[in-house]
Amino acid sequence: MIAILVAIPLIGCNRQPQGNVTPDTGNSNAAGAPSPAIDAAPIIERYRALDDSRDSSTRVRASIAASDEDAPRQIPLNILRKTQADGRQLILIEFTAPPEERDRDGLITVFPDGQIEGVRYVQSTDSFIATRDLMSEDALFGLTLQELADGQPEKYEFTISEEQTFEDTVCYRAEGKLKQGAESKFSRVVLLISKQTFAAVRAEFFDNHNERVRVLTVSKTEQVAGHWTRLRWTIDNLARHRKIVFEATDIRYDQNLTDSIFTRAHLKTIASR
Repeated sequence: MIAILVAIPLIGCNRQPQGNVTPDTGNSNAAGAPSPAIDAAPIIERYRALDDSRDSSTRVRASIAASDEDAPRQIPLNILRKTQADGRQLILIEFTAPPEERDRDGLITVFPDGQIEGVRYVQSTDSFIATRDLMSEDALFGLTLQELADGQPEKYEFTISEEQTFEDTVCYRAEGKLKQGAESKFSRVVLLISKQTFAAVRAEFFDNHNERVRVLTVSKTEQVAGHWTRLRWTIDNLARHRKIVFEATDIRYDQNLTDSIFTRAHLKTIASR
């Protein structure tokens, strides 16, 4: 399994307020003013449409803390993304330090039908390992391919259950249930979506036992090249007792990245340095 630490949703034109919100407990009577019946479809569509960039490159610093470790590990990496004309999403992950992390470099392709392929190059065997298993988790960071593909909200049927206040920002509380026939490790998701910007300020993921296993929160955003961009966000992996704090240190949009960057040949080159 590919050890990559991208998370839902990663970096895009997300315009988001900052702050903390009361954790979801799965109780429909959570704090917040009840909303009248609201059609969730246009809200989710506007949320998904926030990222309209053709491509992007981002330098990220990840701080990984586990309950059985004395101090967080600091790992820098580069993330390159590109949207193809046929709807495919291409993501290249390059670990820049320490040198032994280079075997974890990975290439991800998200297909229009919802399938995802993750590929990494293994120097010791001079071979590529590919997987399309959406259920398994990465052994190091505990993330699934679905999480690396911005959570794939299209796999869920959403309803707006109520409104919640995120500090001074009123949000739609979008409850998502996995569509019949869709494959995911998460049978339910909860998004808090700003009524003003239609950006998700928090995402929570539940397993088949309705246990909350992931929480994503955003703590800092700024406008970069005309795009509201997430600069600091946290994934709390409750199942693995591991927390990852991501900080974007350099972000560039619409650079006309070439297709050759998102190939196995290029992956082999950067993983063999």
